[in-house]
Amino acid sequence: MTSLIRRSLPFLIFFSLVVMPACKMWSERGAKGVGQLPKAPPGESKFSDYQPGNPYSQLATGVLARTVFEASSGNGYRIEVRDLLIAPQQRSANATLPGSAVCEVLAGDGILVSGEKRQDLKLGSTFTIPDGVAFAIENKADVAIAIRVHLFKPE
Repeated sequence: MTSLIRRSLPFLIFFSLVVMPACKMWSERGAKGVGQLPKAPPGESKFSDYQPGNPYSQLATGVLARTVFEASSGNGYRIEVRDLLIAPQQRSANATLPGSAVCEVLAGDGILVSGEKRQDLKLGSTFTIPDGVAFAIENKADVAIAIRVHLFKPE
């Protein structure tokens, strides 16, 4: 036991004399950062020319949509997978889809109004929208509602 103390004593002395004061000095003086960058002069802002491959576009007022996947079934109809977004605390205008849809709520909660029917939406909810039926979505949450739509339409 005493040999362990004798062997570790030089390390403890080194640690207490060199490392501990260095930590204290660094914390007192702070990090040596450069601060915030200066603002760019007017007219010198260079924005990226990047454009996403599959951007959202407005389906109706308050509803953004993008097509994630589409293919022909080979049996006379097309299948599309779309994502819909409804902003927080917003009510969308009436929208229609070009086919029959099976939908799943991926995020958020709110109310779907489709024809005469009202349905509460929450994470994991599924619902259908018949071909040509107008719908509106009211988002009551503080986060956007994200809906995955599986759309079936004739070719």
